[in-house]
Amino acid sequence: MFLKSEPFKFNGHTVTLYELSALQRIEHLKYYADLNKDLPDNADEKDNYHLLVARNIQAAARLVAMSLWQADITGPDVETLHQQVMSGWSPEMIGAAEFMVKKLSDMLPPELEKTSEDENQLEQEEITAEKPGPVS
Repeated sequence: MFLKSEPFKFNGHTVTLYELSALQRIEHLKYYADLNKDLPDNADEKDNYHLLVARNIQAAARLVAMSLWQADITGPDVETLHQQVMSGWSPEMIGAAEFMVKKLSDMLPPELEKTSEDENQLEQEEITAEKPGPVS
């Protein structure tokens, strides 16, 4: 397997998430575009907030399912995994996993990638007397 992977830890549980393949990225973009077709054209975000939230959760769960599928391509299909993620994971967990998959897949906008790298660097730096840590 040539795809990057990383353990995802959340709420005391660990699962391995994988980078999306090129084909999966295309499929994800098509899926997202199809979800957007269902939104009304003439209403503003405020009026459609509930629809936008539902769309974002569905798209994120699908992305996570595509990543999980890479662990066992002979196992459950992406649609089955999508339903499992939607019914068994919290929205917070789905969002955190989506971010990790996008990071593994180089799908983050440059400004989010930079913020993520800065946070990782801060976590890895050793706190010394000359360089105190953040005040709590």
